[in-house]
Amino acid sequence: MRCERMKLGAVLGLGLAIFLAPVGPGAARADDKVVMRLNFTPWAMHAQYFGGKAQGFYAQEGIDLEIRPPSGGQQNEVFIAAGREQFGVANADSFIKARSSGLPVVAIMADQPDTPFSIITLKKSNILKPEELKAKKVSWFQTNVKGLLEPLLKKGGLSRNDIEYVSVARGAEVQLLAAGQVDAVFGYHYGQALTLEQRGFPVNVMALRDYFVQSYGTVIYTNEQLLKSNPDLVRRFVRATLKSLIWTRDNMARAMEAVVAVSPDREVQLESKKLAIIYGIYNSPDFTQRFGLMNDAKWQSSIDILAQDGDLPRQPAPGEMYSNAVVLDLDEAKVLADLIKQPSH
Repeated sequence: MRCERMKLGAVLGLGLAIFLAPVGPGAARADDKVVMRLNFTPWAMHAQYFGGKAQGFYAQEGIDLEIRPPSGGQQNEVFIAAGREQFGVANADSFIKARSSGLPVVAIMADQPDTPFSIITLKKSNILKPEELKAKKVSWFQTNVKGLLEPLLKKGGLSRNDIEYVSVARGAEVQLLAAGQVDAVFGYHYGQALTLEQRGFPVNVMALRDYFVQSYGTVIYTNEQLLKSNPDLVRRFVRATLKSLIWTRDNMARAMEAVVAVSPDREVQLESKKLAIIYGIYNSPDFTQRFGLMNDAKWQSSIDILAQDGDLPRQPAPGEMYSNAVVLDLDEAKVLADLIKQPSH
């Protein structure tokens, strides 16, 4: 037992050394201009990228990072697939759809290993079960794939034709639900739900994972050509992201301040609560050995959910969706896997 504690101490010590390493004149020059495309306007789930950039972790790896919000008129994965941008964070359903459409994108690290998607309703509506969604209006982002909601609907004996999908702009769904213009929000159980509660609107939550939905949540991805032609850049980007995740774990408010600097409508305290829930999601059996590891079985399940009702142009093989090569090569992935099992400071 003493030996095991010594080993764990050494690992955690390495983690401290990683995120406390100084960034100074001796660090690598920030000469690789890199664009990262987000899946949503900046909020809690993006804290590590903004916080890590502010702390200099990307510059330390020789990366001049620009973080861009989601595109309003085009599928984000198109930019990365074409090589116009280098990296992105994507919801698994959007990423699978892109790959199914023939875009040469590849996931290089899992972010959230389980889907956080949920149906969120106001408590006063008394919508507590899937069958009670019949004939109701559900807010919907155009990038989401409708098949993702099918398992929950089927539990209530419904199909997608039994509800009305209301297309909304990102960020408008909370106001629409509060105003009674939609009956339910399709969103994150730790996202829109907490925002509504904070604003005085108690909610009910039906999480997809509670209805036996086995699907990835979010992933970090690049294009196949970059992974082949410049694996060193991909490796440095992932290492900087892991360092940022390590630092953010014990500096959530400071990381959120970096997000609020670009998204002043966000609140540090509320978003920090959401971020703490996200780090709880990270403590997953999928990440027991290394943070970010992916596997064929969960990719197959993720694909099957979307393919069963014809939402995909083709059904990709799970092995073409991802590569674990970078995560397996980085000690920081091991450090973070151990850290997320421990209480944060």
